[in-house]
Amino acid sequence: MTRSRGCAVAAWLLVIAACRGRESERASADASASASADADASADAGARERAHGPFEAPLEGTRKVYYVVPRSPGKGRLIANLHGVCNPPGYACGYWVEAASKLGFLACPEGNSHCGPNGPPTWTEPVARIDADLERAIGVVDSAYPGEIDREGAVLTGFSLGAYSAVQIARNHPGRWPYLVLNEADVPLDAAQLRAAGVRAVALLAGENGSQVAGERRTAERLAKQGFPARLWVMKGAGHYYSADIDALMAEAIAFVLTSDAGASDAGR
Repeated sequence: MTRSRGCAVAAWLLVIAACRGRESERASADASASASADADASADAGARERAHGPFEAPLEGTRKVYYVVPRSPGKGRLIANLHGVCNPPGYACGYWVEAASKLGFLACPEGNSHCGPNGPPTWTEPVARIDADLERAIGVVDSAYPGEIDREGAVLTGFSLGAYSAVQIARNHPGRWPYLVLNEADVPLDAAQLRAAGVRAVALLAGENGSQVAGERRTAERLAKQGFPARLWVMKGAGHYYSADIDALMAEAIAFVLTSDAGASDAGR
C-alpha cells in the first residue's frame, strides 16, 4: 500500500468513527428524551389524581351525607347507598370505599333519626321521604363536583332496610336506577316488576350465617329462571353484617350488574 493510499484509508476510518459517535449520541439523547417524557407523563397522571375520601358534608340539620369520589376528575357514574336500621353510612358505605372510588361517585345519606340519644343513624320515615333525602344527598355531592356526576346507568345499593327501600324507590322511578345491589335483605323480587321499573340487573349479597341467605338464594334462582340477570354473593362467615372481603365483593357485584343486562344470567354461587 502506498503512503497516500494509507492516508486516505485512515481518513475514511476517522469519518466512519465520527459518524458512529454522532449516531450513538443521538440514540442516547433519544433515550433520555423518552425517559423524560415518561416521567413527565407519570407526574401529570399523579397530578391529576385527587383524594377520593370518604368525605362528609352537611345534609339537613345535624344530618350529613357520606360520600366518595373517583380518583381522577371528570365524569363518574353515580352509585348511591341507603344504610339500614341503627347502621350508619360510615359502615354501610365505609367498608367498600376503594371499590366505589374506582367505579364512580358514591353518595350515602344519613337516616332521619337515631337509635337512642347518642346512637347511630336509622330510618323511621316513609320511603317517599327516604327517596327525597337520597336525591338531596346526591345534590350536595353534585354541587361540590359540578358536572361530574353521570346518572346514566346509575347503581342503587342498600343494606337491610336500605335495600328494601332501594327496590321501592326504583319501582317509583322507572329507569332512574337500572342497577340494584341489595345486601342482607330477602326482598321479594319478580322479573316482570323489575323490568317495568327499568331495572336491568340485580346483585344480591347475604351473610353465610345470617337469616337472609336462603331467601336470597331462592330469589336469585327464580329470577334466573325468568331470564333476568341476577346473582348471589355469599359473605363467608358473616351474619347480618359485612364479611372482611366486602370491598372485593362489592366490586364484583357492581361489575356484574353493569355487564350482565345483555341477557346472560347466573343464579348464584
